[in-house]
Amino acid sequence: MSADLPAPTARRLSAPSWKDSRLLVGVVLVLASVVVGALAIGAADERVGVWAAASDMTPGDPVRESDLVRVDVSLGDQAGKYLQTGRELPQGATIDRELRQGELVPRSALIDRGDLTVFPTVVHVPATDLSGLAKGSRVAIYAAAPLSSQDKQAGRRPEYTELLSPVTVHRVPTQGGTVIGGSSADSSVELLIPEDEVERVLSADTDADPPLRVVANGGTLAEGAE
Repeated sequence: MSADLPAPTARRLSAPSWKDSRLLVGVVLVLASVVVGALAIGAADERVGVWAAASDMTPGDPVRESDLVRVDVSLGDQAGKYLQTGRELPQGATIDRELRQGELVPRSALIDRGDLTVFPTVVHVPATDLSGLAKGSRVAIYAAAPLSSQDKQAGRRPEYTELLSPVTVHRVPTQGGTVIGGSSADSSVELLIPEDEVERVLSADTDADPPLRVVANGGTLAEGAE
């Protein structure tokens, strides 16, 4: 007579225990993701809206909302140094320095227009001198003594000497968004001239023949444009 074999005991699924290492790892990962998300949201909440230049700006430009664009940035303790959105813009304020497109506007750049040390001044130049120039370009101004009638009859060209350098271009004439240049006709350009140099520059510009010349920094005075 054979002995009876022991019957196998059925195993039942049991609920995971807090002592289960896989469960603990899962809980830790979930908590970590929550903390990281909270920190990211907190960092985003620290961003403040500040004004940036919508396009290149030069000294003397008014500070108007239409010339600015809002950007949200995290500046920490430095936020107070920049022009913040949500506040009324100073009336009649202008900037005293060059700002490139997208550059934040420092509060220290705002001054009353009467405190400017450079003044937008229109001078006459050959249209060919305007090629390649734009608002914010740095140029040198050249002047020549007026030609006598005998010199003109003889076809002599004036000799130019540097009058002032460097100066910043404030505005160039445009047509359909394109700078007017490339012809031999005379044109004009608005330059930012230091206060103590305005009279000297305008005195040299009294005779339109020959006109003043402007040359971009690093360039040379082209012949044949007189």
